[in-house]
Amino acid sequence: SDTHYIHLNDNIAVCTVDVKANDIVEVMTPNGVKFSITAHSDVCYCNKIALKPIKNGEPIIKYGEVIGLATSDIQEGMLANHDNIASQPRAYKDEYLLT
Repeated sequence: SDTHYIHLNDNIAVCTVDVKANDIVEVMTPNGVKFSITAHSDVCYCNKIALKPIKNGEPIIKYGEVIGLATSDIQEGMLANHDNIASQPRAYKDEYLLT
């Protein structure tokens, strides 16, 4: 099984294939370095997997952006989804560039 991530600060990645618990997941960093993690839960294609342990309350970082906060401890190799991530509202109007 394999996956990759986009930004060096990411602590989750999107699986590019279905992953089963105990699978070895090959991960490619943005600069081409490969490493492996063991899946600790099933993670379906296009779902997120934790690249490292994430503590309750810590930010979830995908594509270099905070997409939410962990609502419980998330073990490396576990599915990261709505069951353990609380989305954080964004002030989209503050992100617009008005010309």
